[in-house]
Amino acid sequence: MSRLIFVPQYPTPMRYQSWWLSEFSKNFWKHYDNVLVLGIRSHFGIKDPLSSKSYDDNSWSEALNSDSKMFSPIDPAIKFETEQIQEFMDMNIQKDDTLFCADISFPGFFSNVLYHKKMENAYCYCHASSLNKYDYFQPVRRLKFMNETAHSKLFKRVFVGSYYHANKLYKKGWKNLTVVGLPEPPYKTFKEEKVFDIISVARPNIQKTTKKVEKFVEKKFGKIIRQPSNTWLEYYQFLSQAKILLISSKEDTFNYSIMEAIMNNTIPLAPTRCSFPELLSRDYLYNSLEELKEKISFYLSNYSKIPKLLNQNIIDKFYENIIGNMI
Repeated sequence: MSRLIFVPQYPTPMRYQSWWLSEFSKNFWKHYDNVLVLGIRSHFGIKDPLSSKSYDDNSWSEALNSDSKMFSPIDPAIKFETEQIQEFMDMNIQKDDTLFCADISFPGFFSNVLYHKKMENAYCYCHASSLNKYDYFQPVRRLKFMNETAHSKLFKRVFVGSYYHANKLYKKGWKNLTVVGLPEPPYKTFKEEKVFDIISVARPNIQKTTKKVEKFVEKKFGKIIRQPSNTWLEYYQFLSQAKILLISSKEDTFNYSIMEAIMNNTIPLAPTRCSFPELLSRDYLYNSLEELKEKISFYLSNYSKIPKLLNQNIIDKFYENIIGNMI
């Protein structure tokens, strides 16, 4: 099998990017004779991303020592991507090489080099795009999305997590889309005693939370519990201690926390929009505040009935879906 060039996102502590780095590298090595991970050696001095101690000790957080409050810290992410570009430009690209870029959007200028150093077998993942409202790119989202649309044409396939996201992009002219879901996180599940009624793990911003919904829930059922987590172990233990995980996102192209809640015997309740109907049956979706109130009341007494992810099959075959489309 030929060589694969992997362009990871900046592995922000306590974000999926941190374990995507190791998990993707590990799975790519099963199918390629050589996997080159751009940016890790020059930015962190690490020769092999698989050499990190474990997934549970937050070793990447220690190595990065960066601000985990943001989805991805701006300056370090830009510097990381410029170093990836330099490594790529120094490479002798072979005709049968394959490129996989883990994110087309942020910072989103690695793709520009492919105009000048084009690869025949280039693929990428698109987590969100600037088409989504309320995110970091909100002030420049129209111009940024034009840029992302142009970049999408440089790749044979653009992989996305949900049909909701694919349909949005398809309507805007993205024709080379493949829905592959997202991979299951490589962490333990816990069966902790249920000590919290309702929790939220969403970033407290306008995109991921709806104040009207949260105020209504707190008026009827008491305070929604939020708890900072410094390690994945703390995060998953907190998640497993709750009966209900409340989701009130205005925009979401998949939502890892739904998967993580189910892994830890916690019931997610989400609105009937975005990608949520692809992930949860109607029993765990709400279309109004009154319906949400009814479902919270029911599941606080019947929280042992944990849902199954509707698209579990696509999750289980995630790496097969990715690699099968590239080989």
